[in-house]
Amino acid sequence: MSKPNGWKKAGSAAMAALLLTLTLAGCGGDGNSASGNAGGNAGSGAEGEKRGSINVSLYDRGTVPAEEGTMADNRWTKWVNENGPVNVKYTTVPRFESIQKFNVLFASKQAPDLIFEFDTAYLGQLYNQKQLLPLDDLIEKNSTDYKAMLEKYPALRKAGTMADGKLYMVGRPMQLAPQHYLLIRADWLKKLGLEAPKTPEELLNVAKAFTEQDPDGNGQKDTLGSGLSFVAGIIYHHMFGTPFTLFGEDQYPWIVKDGKVVNDWDRIKAAVAFQKQMYDAGVVDKDFVTDKNGEKQKQDWIAGKLGIFGSNGADVSSYESLKKNVPDAEVIAIPLPKTEFGQFSPLLSNPVQMTAGVNAAAKDPESVMEMIDFMVTDEYTNTIENGIEGEHYKKAANGCAENIDPDKNKKERDYNRDMNMLRPLIGPCYGLKNKVNPTPAEQDFIKIYEQAEQAYMNPETPMPGITQTAYLPLLPQDLVQIKTNAFKTIMDMAMQTIVSGGADAPDKFIQDAKAVWDKAGGAKVDEFYQKWYDENKDKAILMKDIYEMGKETAEAK
Repeated sequence: MSKPNGWKKAGSAAMAALLLTLTLAGCGGDGNSASGNAGGNAGSGAEGEKRGSINVSLYDRGTVPAEEGTMADNRWTKWVNENGPVNVKYTTVPRFESIQKFNVLFASKQAPDLIFEFDTAYLGQLYNQKQLLPLDDLIEKNSTDYKAMLEKYPALRKAGTMADGKLYMVGRPMQLAPQHYLLIRADWLKKLGLEAPKTPEELLNVAKAFTEQDPDGNGQKDTLGSGLSFVAGIIYHHMFGTPFTLFGEDQYPWIVKDGKVVNDWDRIKAAVAFQKQMYDAGVVDKDFVTDKNGEKQKQDWIAGKLGIFGSNGADVSSYESLKKNVPDAEVIAIPLPKTEFGQFSPLLSNPVQMTAGVNAAAKDPESVMEMIDFMVTDEYTNTIENGIEGEHYKKAANGCAENIDPDKNKKERDYNRDMNMLRPLIGPCYGLKNKVNPTPAEQDFIKIYEQAEQAYMNPETPMPGITQTAYLPLLPQDLVQIKTNAFKTIMDMAMQTIVSGGADAPDKFIQDAKAVWDKAGGAKVDEFYQKWYDENKDKAILMKDIYEMGKETAEAK
């Protein structure tokens, strides 16, 4: 049964209930779309007003308990349809295969009206393919709440505006905060009479001591100095001022030097050479290459067998597990050691995050805009985040939500987080530091978080690169192919240099890397970024702007 574009509001609760029952009976859910879409009285408008119907994408992480239904049809999707302004059918996409699913949906002309996707590069690709609707007029004529958010956080408009000068993406303000942390076992430092390292040489020496001098005191040589996979590897590249890393797909080697966009091979060489030193010294896991998501490294940290760890976000659960295994463990976040290229920061969160676009083929864009407006209201964001007051949370003295029963919430509420991709991640009730009644582990990690803020949030020791990858221009497809193929080869060569090269291997690696880049046509990619920078440096979001945006967002909250 196909859904009507809208339905007229019934004049009584009985009629509304009857319509809802008929709709549910005639349109059974298939696991990919919600079936309870007739809506309730709330938010439906005056009697006789037509109620729109739209299709919205939603990540499915496979975390919905069977008794709760499916990701597309559960208590929260029903709440949206009962309380929201339009009828919503949800099309689910697998979280880590979303792009493949979206491509199939677009090819078959079944893509949702409102497309939520964390990968802004993919949203940019949809813009290039003319699959997204420009939103300026739609927002001006039909929006209230999102329009107000744009006015309060101007960076949202800047980040969502594409090359033609029109707004295509919607998103949310975020707290500029540490995303990657360089953590170290402070109790091991104390036991061995060491200080937190301030240079790469000191870091290597500390890692050697952690590996060789039995810092956990069990009489066995079973500890490692440092992680080198995933976040730790990314951080060690940042330490040398290069955003080009050997893990992940977001890396790029360009920096701005004397007003020019340059591919800084010297920094890449220094980063690879340092990691080779660590590998050769035996202070890292010999199998780090295969630990692409850093899970093995995390388990070593949790077990109390790793001295220096690259943490992704405020990972309280890993810290809590470490403390269960090693109650006396002390952890601190340290600044990145200073190198010959300067001192830098690990990755910070984006001050704004673009998370959605509207399908250019949407039949009822006005209803899509109504849904966007609803999704940024306090009613929506608070309900999806905290649940139902008196059932899932109660208000604490400071007005923030306090969980009533964490186990109940884990079952009934916590699977719905991806329904809140327009929720502003900022404000007096957001974040670990503002949590009501934090656990002992959370109290400890708040101190670690504050250390990271102090160490990493200074624009004088910035993140390396032109800007964060979310704000880089999209490459044409032919240049994407050049970049992707050349980078894969160069990354493989760098890994080989680290694990099996001789003393002069970093020199040879960088010579070979340059040759690979030149042969692939990398000069065309370099020229593209230089041209973009020359034409857009006064209006693009560059690294210095990110710190300013973070400041503005914090002041506007």
